[in-house]
Amino acid sequence: MKINKNQYSGLLNLASKKLGTTPEMLQKQLESGKFDKALADMNPTDSKRLKEALSNPKVAEKILSTPQAQEIYKKLTK
Repeated sequence: MKINKNQYSGLLNLASKKLGTTPEMLQKQLESGKFDKALADMNPTDSKRLKEALSNPKVAEKILSTPQAQEIYKKLTK
């Protein structure tokens, strides 16, 4: 499953809210590979999962194809 620009934007918005930052700041951190602040604010289990997902596109794709991720996307796009 490939995510389109709208899906990416929705997930970026959701993640930035959860992390207490702006979508633009989170995007810059993701592009630069520097998201230490975001990871520092997360619980260790979630931080580990995020690191794994960001370092492995197949893991990220698997996560995004789950029913939970699809439901979040539906809520964000309504």
